[in-house]
Amino acid sequence: MGLAVAGLSSLLGGALPATAVPPSTAEAAASAPGWAARSSAAEAARPSPALAARPSPTAAGPAAATCALRPKPAGKVLQGYWENWDGAANGVHPPFGWTPVTDPRIRQHGYNVVNAAFPVIRSDGTALWQDGMDNTVKVPTPAEMCEAKAAGLTVLLSIGGATAGIDLNSTAVADRFVDTIVPILKTYNFDGIDIDIETGLVGSGDIRRPSTSQANLIRIIDGVLERMPPGFGLTMAPETAYVTGGSVVYGSIWGAYLPIIKKYADNGRLWWLNMQYYNGSMYGCSGDAYAAGTVAGFTAQTDCLDRGLVVQGTTVRVPYDKQVPGLPAQPGAGGGHMQPAAVAQAWNAYGGRLKGLMTWSINWDGSRNWTFGDNVRALQGR
Repeated sequence: MGLAVAGLSSLLGGALPATAVPPSTAEAAASAPGWAARSSAAEAARPSPALAARPSPTAAGPAAATCALRPKPAGKVLQGYWENWDGAANGVHPPFGWTPVTDPRIRQHGYNVVNAAFPVIRSDGTALWQDGMDNTVKVPTPAEMCEAKAAGLTVLLSIGGATAGIDLNSTAVADRFVDTIVPILKTYNFDGIDIDIETGLVGSGDIRRPSTSQANLIRIIDGVLERMPPGFGLTMAPETAYVTGGSVVYGSIWGAYLPIIKKYADNGRLWWLNMQYYNGSMYGCSGDAYAAGTVAGFTAQTDCLDRGLVVQGTTVRVPYDKQVPGLPAQPGAGGGHMQPAAVAQAWNAYGGRLKGLMTWSINWDGSRNWTFGDNVRALQGR
């Protein structure tokens, strides 16, 4: 999950000048080999959707089970990404690979919100969510989704990730995506959608004037929310460059999520923000830079968002109770893994004010005896 920000590590000795021109996404990827999803090994092992068989979208069948939408969780959350592929078979995190979303260990080890990752998205915007849409992929049936929800899980569908991008420069592609993802969300009884778009989103250079890609991502989110029932959830999991990176310079990828976060935080539709506190250096509000995996970096970014990040006179604020920072579940899941004691120190610094924590991923945690989930569950007193 995530465009890593390892390319910013060289800035720890000094902030990027305000006059600097941010690299394009392609330039950043070329100049910073560390900018890779989750971990380079994990992403390399996952087959590209572009190479997979491309079946037509199918419904779950006329007798598909249905169940009510679960509301936004009232208490603390531990939100984990659930991999729809087999990460043990491809050698990424053996021995724990694919597991059903109904696996009772998910709840037993503290997870109460699941992000199902990821649908395949064709070049024309068509979304797929079905067995065999990619190598080793299996998706839950509608009945299994209802079973998981009845056991206490809130289940969202996460779109994007590092490999399943959308052409955000095309309104036709955006509309096709909405037209095909909404039936999936309804048929499979999802409680919300998680926006994990990590490619193709750039700012215009003027935070008050959305770029084409920003406008089309807003078009997608609005289109989904308008067609789903009231109370349908929305979370976002941007990488740090797309958020606090805007404190240094706004343009290209730097701060590109900020207008989108502001819109849905201000209008109340955003459940919470899952910014990825891993895979490279990250910024506070004042151009100060921190290494991933440090308590100082965790608190600087969290405090920055609560106070409000001011860019070109526009304030983007996400209060503590709408922040669910993302951390790697285990070493290897992402750069900047924090040991349990450091996670506890970061969490306890807020005296229970944070909404929760997010992790990549449930499957990674299961491969290492669930130490992340168990630690967070205890910290949250659940």
